[in-house]
Amino acid sequence: MVSPYSETAGPGVLPEVDASRLDGSNTLGDAGAPELFRGYDGLEVVNGDLLNESNKIKAENEATPVIGHNTPQKNARRRLLWIAIAIVILVVVIVAAVVGGVLGSRHHHNSSADSKPSSTPSSSTSSTPSPSSSSSPSAIYSKSSLSVTGWWETTSSYNIRLAYQGNDGQLRMIGYSSNNNKWSTVSTYNVDPEPKMGTPLATCCYNSTFYSGGKVTSDNNYTQIDIFYQGKQDYINEWIIREEKYPVVTTTDTKGTIDPLAYKAGPNTRIATYWPSVIFQNEVNQLEEAYFSTKSVWSQQLLNLSSTNHSALVEVPYWGGRTGSANFIYQRDDQRLFAEWRVNASVGAAADAPPDIIPSQTSIGAFAIPKNTQQDSLMNTYILWRNDTGAIQMTKNDDNNGWQTSSTPDALGSPDEGTDIACLTATNYVVTPIQSKFDMARCYYLVKGKVREIKYDGSTWSVVGNVPLD
Repeated sequence: MVSPYSETAGPGVLPEVDASRLDGSNTLGDAGAPELFRGYDGLEVVNGDLLNESNKIKAENEATPVIGHNTPQKNARRRLLWIAIAIVILVVVIVAAVVGGVLGSRHHHNSSADSKPSSTPSSSTSSTPSPSSSSSPSAIYSKSSLSVTGWWETTSSYNIRLAYQGNDGQLRMIGYSSNNNKWSTVSTYNVDPEPKMGTPLATCCYNSTFYSGGKVTSDNNYTQIDIFYQGKQDYINEWIIREEKYPVVTTTDTKGTIDPLAYKAGPNTRIATYWPSVIFQNEVNQLEEAYFSTKSVWSQQLLNLSSTNHSALVEVPYWGGRTGSANFIYQRDDQRLFAEWRVNASVGAAADAPPDIIPSQTSIGAFAIPKNTQQDSLMNTYILWRNDTGAIQMTKNDDNNGWQTSSTPDALGSPDEGTDIACLTATNYVVTPIQSKFDMARCYYLVKGKVREIKYDGSTWSVVGNVPLD
């Protein structure tokens, strides 16, 4: 099949690159040291004077006046009797002392065992790890940006790619195929230059052969995924992943072509993309665009759109089948949710403002679906944003009544504070164009550190589940 974009020239193909401490806590937890024993243990208190009782008795006997006539035989029997009594008393005292000592020792041992330090550190390690302290190598950073892209493989099957940043700072991606209804294992990319921690992310995809106007055959039908991120010097960087199915399944990744151009963004920028456009904030919060032109080179321009500092940014197509058509969605400097559209890259954007004032720097996600099955169709646009209570609101423009805002079901949950809402709009630059149906109408965001997937069927939102990153 030959691309309808044959008048354009796609990006240059680069060489492939194969792809505690002990805190002294005890097993009593927060109860602290064991209390003194205050109960009754069944033992009587033994008077220490009892040990001398035989001597006392003997002394009293010796002092008792002699009654009756004493004979040597009677005196001997009397001495033997008193000696026997003394021995019995002494045995009772010794037995009581031994029993008391054993029980006392046993009680002391139990108390000592309860108060000795735990062998497991409790201050630095929790039995329920926080989202950002998971030991999994694929664990997502708690403040990671999220970005998603995808394409229709046929008119009934599709692919999704979700990018994020791990706890170790590395960029990662996981894929989904509707053919087997499964997520893939997570891929890790040792990108160069390294991303800064908390980097904004934006992803897009396209078929390079198709986009560049070549004839797609089974030998050159591959999809290129671009991840845009911000390095430690705040420049916009690009990492390319190429997925090829024929003649053998091959995935390679390499540095992108935007890197040498040193497009510097503001330190608090977010990034959005829909091929062949990338938008970001500059250092004075103006929106700028990097655009991959039909001459296979990047160009940069100021869009003259003023946004609030650290505004969420989204880019979706406004008119399907028209290269450079875009709808730029962001938060204006007066805190209003704003959209500006253009029919192609050669004309300026026109304002199309939804009526909502939204919380400053709140999360915003959006997706677009063709109004009809024609290739050259206008798009219905759906915007999700987080209100001041954490609930998700939807502002949409999919009929002749203009923008309308409504609540979504409570079951969708609340995105974690300061994280992204990433929504999926299929690319139009592959053999199978974007379809006018809701199979790929999905959004992703963090809830308690887990990536939640939700979907829209044209009338109702529902939770799909958590993306299996672990």
